Amino acid sequence: MSRPANPTNQSTYAGQVGARIRDRRERMRLSVEEAAAAAGVAAPTWYHWESGLRSPMDRLPAIAAALGCKPRALLPE
Repeated sequence: MSRPANPTNQSTYAGQVGARIRDRRERMRLSVEEAAAAAGVAAPTWYHWESGLRSPMDRLPAIAAALGCKPRALLPE
């Protein structure tokens, strides 16, 4: 299942985190489906996080583990 990239609304905190999640996933060359499976969530949930539609804060440790980084690396500076 491949979806076109949705623009991330970076005017919100969730959008800024989502942009960092997307950037990290793309640098690791993971598909949304692969990253979502590694984090234990459905692909649509991951899409919502990357687009800033939903806050990923409650799942940030699982997201970071799936992306091979610390949770802090996914937060805006």
